[in-house]
Amino acid sequence: MSSSILSIATAVPEHRLEPADALRHLRGFWPRLEKLEETEATLGVRYTCEPVEQLLRPRTLDELREAYLNHARRLAVTAACKAMGEAGVSGSGIDLVITVSCTGYLVPSLDVYMAEELGFRPDIVRLPITELGCSAGASAIAAAHRHLAAYPDQKVLVVAVEIPSLNFQQADTSLDNLTASLVFGDGAGAAVLGEGEGLRVLRTASHLIPRTAHVLGFDLRDGGFHVVLDRRLPRILERELRPVVERFVASSGLGEPRFYAVHAAGPRIFDSIQTSLGLPAHALDASRQVFAEVGNTSSAAIFFTLEKVIACEGDGDGLGVGIGPGISVELMHLRRGG
Repeated sequence: MSSSILSIATAVPEHRLEPADALRHLRGFWPRLEKLEETEATLGVRYTCEPVEQLLRPRTLDELREAYLNHARRLAVTAACKAMGEAGVSGSGIDLVITVSCTGYLVPSLDVYMAEELGFRPDIVRLPITELGCSAGASAIAAAHRHLAAYPDQKVLVVAVEIPSLNFQQADTSLDNLTASLVFGDGAGAAVLGEGEGLRVLRTASHLIPRTAHVLGFDLRDGGFHVVLDRRLPRILERELRPVVERFVASSGLGEPRFYAVHAAGPRIFDSIQTSLGLPAHALDASRQVFAEVGNTSSAAIFFTLEKVIACEGDGDGLGVGIGPGISVELMHLRRGG
């Protein structure tokens, strides 16, 4: 059984942060950032929900929650409206909405705050995903695909929104916090799935790499979320990814992928994936371009990459890859055209 991504859309906030400006601000917290030119060359442009000067000041948890709700709702609604418009579907035509975010916490979930503005029916099925991190966008697409196997006549809206800029920790001088401050950006992605023409999802799978719970994620402390980014992550992926992908390719009949839609995590992760899978230099161009244009938008990043993949010419089968805490690997067998 296959489902189709009928439309896909992305959104970023209005504040654009150039690599040089990011480094200039961060030097006040990390004076050892001396090799500006070398570091700047590996960074991308990012977008933030507020001016960077405002993001660098301390906030209470109450202030963080209110800011997250306002910014996440606005970005998510923008991306969702664009996706539904392109698919020709109104809010009342959506049967299941899957909302994804790991950079804020809300009860009730974000979809409740979006429902009236998007025109959802009161009987819409809602599935919020909070704790899958960067891989959650691909995982949500997989959940939509499985739902459509049981209800092929329905329409599913998937929305991922992340506001990592709100989680900057002024007193945390760790390398993890520095890395997060250099690579993550705010953004949202949305897709409508159902029967029809579009990028087809043929099969999905998930793999959890054992004994890696400590490598990637968030620690919730008194001052809010503190990112965990173990420097061993690229080496682990380089060692573990290939057999996982080979098993998936063999079981799904994918063969040699014609294209790759990989979560836009950053240069070191791209290099590890290319090395592990033995890919040619251009294979991850779409993901590298996304990182250069908007940075790593966590769970929303896969939507930015898929948007570029869909715009490319040429038919054939491809491989979608999401990487997240666990370490978890989300895989998708995709088909473009034909």
